[in-house]
Amino acid sequence: MGGCAIIGIMLWVLATSPALRDFFMGTTIFSYVVMGIGGLLFLNGLLGWIGSYRRGNCVMKLFLLIAVLTVAAEIGGIVAFNILNLKMTDVLENGWKEVNENAKNIIQDQLHCCGFVGPEDFTANTEPIHESCYTKLTPGNSTSLMSEVRKLNKVGCKEKLLEWLYVNKYYWIGSLGGLLLFQVISVLFAVYLINQLGRSRRSSTESLDVDIDPMHHHPQPYF
Repeated sequence: MGGCAIIGIMLWVLATSPALRDFFMGTTIFSYVVMGIGGLLFLNGLLGWIGSYRRGNCVMKLFLLIAVLTVAAEIGGIVAFNILNLKMTDVLENGWKEVNENAKNIIQDQLHCCGFVGPEDFTANTEPIHESCYTKLTPGNSTSLMSEVRKLNKVGCKEKLLEWLYVNKYYWIGSLGGLLLFQVISVLFAVYLINQLGRSRRSSTESLDVDIDPMHHHPQPYF
């Protein structure tokens, strides 16, 4: 379900974003990583469900292989993130370039920011600044007939996103840690289930051999 949600969101983003053209040219690294994670989660969950429901030993082994590769890729990504000394601002900047305008407008409206760096992002754009960059100010006097006043947000979304990540770090770090722990538990459960399937098949084969042996017993001739 998590993989389907990630894939669905990314398809919506790509279908309504100019970055769709760059997606097929191999330049949207952020989209590739997110789509890859979503595809692995979906495929892994599908194989695990089919293998546990049908008790297929081969499918469960394939599920175990993909689960181990997914956990190794996630841990390798964290290690590479630290080794390459990548900053969160680089990740946010790449993601901001590849998301669609609707996602940007939602972020600007919720975090009360404008552009990634600030309103100067729209200087090269001839179109008017979207209304999500403005904060609506209600007049102090409720009986006034003045129209609502809008104030342009001067702070860029980069600062707001970094602030949001820092304030909610315990939540998103805990969520990622819980996902990783869930995957490790799934790997251990798959190993246990594969061993149980092997034992049950060996026991059924041995019992079948015991039942068949008396039927093929030939009496010794009397001389």
